[in-house]
Parts: sequence; C-alpha cells; structure tokens
Amino acid sequence: MLILDSYQKIFGNKNRILVVMPHPDDCDLYCGATVARLTQDGKRVRIVKMTYGDRGSKSEKISRRQLREVREKEDRKAMSVLGVRNEDNIYLGIGDGEIEHDLATIGKVVYQIREFKPEIIITTNPQDYIVRFDKDINWVNHRDHRHTGRIALDAAYPYSRDTLFFPEQLENNHLSSHICTEFLFTDYYSHPDLVYIDVTDFIEYRTKALASHSSQYSLDHAKESTDFFTKLPQYGEKRYDRFRYVVAD
Repeated sequence: MLILDSYQKIFGNKNRILVVMPHPDDCDLYCGATVARLTQDGKRVRIVKMTYGDRGSKSEKISRRQLREVREKEDRKAMSVLGVRNEDNIYLGIGDGEIEHDLATIGKVVYQIREFKPEIIITTNPQDYIVRFDKDINWVNHRDHRHTGRIALDAAYPYSRDTLFFPEQLENNHLSSHICTEFLFTDYYSHPDLVYIDVTDFIEYRTKALASHSSQYSLDHAKESTDFFTKLPQYGEKRYDRFRYVVAD
C-alpha cells in the first residue's frame, strides 16, 4: 500500500486547529508530533483537556490534589515542547474518570469552539469500546475517551452553531455562533477513512513532550511509545500519525 502525506490536503488551508482530549498526556500520545508540525508551520493550535488526569497513579501515598498539581506542571512543560501557547492550553477541570456525555459538559466545549473558532477538530475515537490496533493487539477504549469524542462532535454540531443553545455565552461580545465540519479522530488504525500525516521530522518533539509527563512515562517508555504508534515497518525510518478523517455535511 502506498502511503501519502495528507498534511497539505488537510491543513494547508487552515490556521486554527482545536484538539479536545480527555487527559493531559493524550495529546502528546496520539497527535503530539502532528501538533509540533502544525505549530512550527505557523498554525495556531488550542489543546483542551477535559480533566487533569488526577487519578492516574498507582501510588497510594499521593492525593488527587497533589497529583493534579504534578500533572499540570508536567503538562505545561510538554505543551511548551510542542509549541502550544499558554493561553491555548485549556483545562476544563472535570474529574478524572468522571466525564459525562451531558449538556453541561457539551456546553464547556461549545464555549471553546465559539471562542477559538477552529477550522478542524482533533479528538478521540467516540465509537469503539475496543480499539483494534492489529490482529494481535487490542485495548479497551477508556470511557473518558469515548465520551470526549462524542462531546466534541455534539459541541461542533449543532450546539456551537445554533444560537438558541447556550445563548448566555453569546452575551459575551467576543463569542459568536461557529460551524466546524472537519474532524480527525485518534485511535483508528484500519478504517476506510484513514489518513497519514508524515511526522518524520517531528518525532523528537513527541518523545520529549511525552517524557515530560514523568509521573506517567520514563524517557525509555516515551521512546517505545513513539516507535509503537508512528513506525510502519514497511516504510523504514519514515514516521506517521494516523487519523480517521471526516468531513461532515
């Protein structure tokens, strides 16, 4: 199979990209190299994290408050590596493992869409309970990931577009109705809509950003993750991020 770099096709005419992820390290894990390529190309990228990942520890000696502080500090360092502006690094502060697909949560993402006005949204697989990587490797699609993808979709349509949804947001004079119909979904590996983004020259940024989450990853673990997700053995040293690309009506 011939793999083509879809970067120009998807991002060539875009300047504002919104990434909506459940936990602080998910951006780095699933699209960190793509974000680095975008920011170095002069694109503005906003990263919305639904939670602080404040339950993501096996230690019994750390509190949620302490872990939140650790993870936010790590994440801000990672975003600096990827070239994301501090004002575009957004935490919604929902409890880790507590993301609900409800109107109140959709409204939080609607606010970000109406304010930032993205031309494309990158978010998580909203559909599959089990992610199939290949014939031998599968994993559970975390509930927070499924709900985040669904929330981002619903926020984009119809809630951010239609002015009678969350009208109180529009009383703020810098917010207005917005339509976004293009999406990239992570955690798809064998879908007919699959596209590839060549990130060969941006791999080190992904690894360094992921390793910044030192409560979660060692440098060796970050390197292994980079190889696992971006290497396609038949293409030698070339590296790719993979997404399901959807243009909705």
